[in-house]
Amino acid sequence: DYGLLSTKPQILTNTYKHNSFAQLAVDLPVQDAFRNGGFTIDSQTLSADELLELSDFMDDQGDRQTLKDVVRWGRLFGGGAIVASVGSEKIQKTELNIDSLHNKDVEFLASDRWQCTPLGSSIFTAENFLLQDLAKQQDPVTLHKSRLKLFIPKIEPYYIRTQLNGWGASIFEAIIPSLSQYIKANNVILELLDEAKIDILKIFGLSDILLSEQGESKVKQRLRIFSEQKNFQSVGAMDAKDDYVQKQLSFGSLDQMVEKIMLLICSSLRIPYSKVFGKGASGFSSGEDDLENYNGMVMSTIREPITPILKWMLDIRCVQLFGRKIDDLVITWKPLRVLPETEEQNVKTQKINSLIQLCQLGVLTKKQVAEQLTTEKIILFKPEEIEAIDDEMNPEQMENIIQVDEVRNSNKPWYKFWGK
Repeated sequence: DYGLLSTKPQILTNTYKHNSFAQLAVDLPVQDAFRNGGFTIDSQTLSADELLELSDFMDDQGDRQTLKDVVRWGRLFGGGAIVASVGSEKIQKTELNIDSLHNKDVEFLASDRWQCTPLGSSIFTAENFLLQDLAKQQDPVTLHKSRLKLFIPKIEPYYIRTQLNGWGASIFEAIIPSLSQYIKANNVILELLDEAKIDILKIFGLSDILLSEQGESKVKQRLRIFSEQKNFQSVGAMDAKDDYVQKQLSFGSLDQMVEKIMLLICSSLRIPYSKVFGKGASGFSSGEDDLENYNGMVMSTIREPITPILKWMLDIRCVQLFGRKIDDLVITWKPLRVLPETEEQNVKTQKINSLIQLCQLGVLTKKQVAEQLTTEKIILFKPEEIEAIDDEMNPEQMENIIQVDEVRNSNKPWYKFWGK
């Protein structure tokens, strides 16, 4: 069958709903990409309080979850869209003017390619899109193309792209063959387990009995009686010329076959074996190389394509809150690698030392250091604590800036600035 699975949303939906591997293939990389918030925001023109306000506002509006949802639908169906919903249905048909959104309500909606369809031959030529929301029992809404951003994980070759009206292909186009082999292998193993132990009763004169009248029913009755005796009385009665043999099948090579298929699934998913099946690397491999390859896949297929959409959302939120776009806004994705607690503490210590050195060199003031530590959530300062910092302090005294105390309402140590 040379038909594209990406054009059959019902099959994809049912596969995602009923198969755990399908859910893992779609959801796991997205969850890892947005682990611990996924990204941080920084700007030279915004204060630490304003950056915190922007981040908290996005969390309150569910923007991070919206980004995760659109990536999930993009991976499952080959494309998705984030819609900026502002005003009435009539307003949605006009071009979006971001600069006019100050103090206005804006809601971001995540949809898949089947929920938000282009009113044209392809997504590249359509001026308007039709957004459907059957769950809320609302009539379809016509949207101007400026009011949405499309997420396409991977641009397909021209021939496939024309069949998909410009959208990408589902990740299951490459996964289904290996997944089908795995499901088929499991079904075969279950059937073999049912037949693993076979009882064979050799009946003397079986051919003659079968040729006689009611011979077949007599043989079945003989087998039934023997089976009942064996199951309930642990003993069986046979004619002296009958014989009984028990055969048991061997499964010596099945585990190797299944493991090979499991490796094929991991290769198709581009997810390490340990993440899919919970089994660590064997032999001389520590698994670090596999995780590095996986992290590279997450960066290239999720984080990089979603970054322009995130920047568009941030521009809208900044206009909402501050009345202007922030041109120097920097988006930094958090590391995908999870460090042990000791290594993480060493990284924080190195950052603290680096900021102190910059302060000693006069590159940063003590207030800027405190704001940076608060932004990176290494040391949390209250606004009044930052204001109380004395910037006239001599650089030589910076070695004594950080002192250990107890965190308010916590058992962990915290640090604070103090000056003379």
